Amino acid sequence: GHADRLDRVMIEVQGFYRKGMEATGYGPLTFDLPRDKACNLEIHVIHGKEAMHAYGREDSSKVRAEVAAALEAKGVQVNDRTLVIFEVLLEWKDDRAIEVGPYVGSGGHLAGTAWVYDDALMDPRQLSSKNPGGYYGGPCSVGAFNSHYIEGVAHELGHALGLPHVAGPRSNPRHSLMGDGNHTYGEELRGEGAGTYLHPASAMLLVKCRPFAGEIEGARLPAACELKSMEGSFSDGQLILAGQIECQPPAFGLIAYNDSLNIQGDYDAKGWTSVVDSSGRFRLAMGELEPGPYELRLGVCHANGFVSSFSFEYTVNALGTPDLKPFSPVVFLLKRAVAAYGRRDSKQVETLTSEIEKRTPEAEELVHQARHLRTLLRPSAPQSLAAVPADQKRVGISGLQFVEQSVGWGWPLRDQVLLEAASTCFLQVDGRFHDRGLFAHAPSKYVLDLQDGWKRFTSGYGLQDGHSGSVIFVLRGNGRELFRSERVIDHRLHSMDLDVSGINRLELMVEDAGDGANSDWGVWIAPTLNR
Repeated sequence: GHADRLDRVMIEVQGFYRKGMEATGYGPLTFDLPRDKACNLEIHVIHGKEAMHAYGREDSSKVRAEVAAALEAKGVQVNDRTLVIFEVLLEWKDDRAIEVGPYVGSGGHLAGTAWVYDDALMDPRQLSSKNPGGYYGGPCSVGAFNSHYIEGVAHELGHALGLPHVAGPRSNPRHSLMGDGNHTYGEELRGEGAGTYLHPASAMLLVKCRPFAGEIEGARLPAACELKSMEGSFSDGQLILAGQIECQPPAFGLIAYNDSLNIQGDYDAKGWTSVVDSSGRFRLAMGELEPGPYELRLGVCHANGFVSSFSFEYTVNALGTPDLKPFSPVVFLLKRAVAAYGRRDSKQVETLTSEIEKRTPEAEELVHQARHLRTLLRPSAPQSLAAVPADQKRVGISGLQFVEQSVGWGWPLRDQVLLEAASTCFLQVDGRFHDRGLFAHAPSKYVLDLQDGWKRFTSGYGLQDGHSGSVIFVLRGNGRELFRSERVIDHRLHSMDLDVSGINRLELMVEDAGDGANSDWGVWIAPTLNR
């Protein structure tokens, strides 16, 4: 009976999105479901090439590759579609449901994929059931089982449509679909709670999403966005951001994801929205500010469906008052200068950094960062270690030629890190800017030929701020391990001071800590050789 059940599941999810879009003021928009001439839901049954346990939780690519090959053999191209893969990878043992395969979603406003589970017990008709027989982390009712796994379809489909995690305010008794709503979906049918809703931030993204809006002119063209100005203020318990953006294509909305850094992951990131007027101006208010550090991620919603991102870190004190310095006009000049550096717009970098110097006291870190940007625009050629004068007692390694260099993500960089969307190019550890060092995303290696002329190696090391990986730093000399750090998962600056006398080949290495290299942004800070 899977065909009828999955039809009901997808109609349920389709209806949830329709109601959510209407409740947020966008009208009864939702996605279409492909049907054949007899109005049956288009379902392709594909048999896995291997046994159930050959597909683990991290095997989403493996599953999709098999699905894509099977569908393409039928003449169905999947890369330009939003695809839902129902997997028979929920295993029952002794009345326990064990999640075996991938359970995830990924995509954007044009196409994506959701990997979810199917089970004979999964049926929207059972959402109201209080009968025992379900399982989710422990025995539960059949209705609760359906709450978790039908919402799982809606949630992972959300990711396939390009929706990030977002939580709602405490004042709303219901739970956001893209937050922790998978635990509450349909519970109102059993009188067990208020249920799940579609957050306005999610709805704002979906209104320009291809499965909801159809084909949009220019949907495949990249978007460009510059945050021209922004200033923060605090009033009536709310952080208020007002500013102007310059976009192509134009922007119609702005989303703020306010993510507490005291809570691991981003499910807790509370969402707030604002319209953007025809001149690019916006005013966004965020409440429920609790003491602690935050990352504020701004998503600018373009008319063609693309989203441009900006990121800021700030703190809220014990009285609930936010530090407004990260939202000062001068900080925005620096962010614009960094973005201009990313475009290699040297004229704009010069103009903006000069303005920062005019507005800021000489001792301020912002001035040092502005001047460093200009230095990065015109880097000096790496120096041969053999060319270092004999009477020079110290030399910075980031300015030297390497025998070998490699990183696990991006490319080797000196005195900067990889500039990604909503990030910085500056080396930053423990909230501090460092002007000398090496970007060393694991697995990475920088190799020097010391020519037996140096006695000590000193360096700081750590994880780049804003990245949550886990790494191990290793120093090798002449093939022998000289140093191995503990597993680094914090953002404190660590240091080393080692004897390298008699060493010819020196290797600076960063390894992943055994849990994969995702977000493993290791950085060497001011590595130095001393005679």
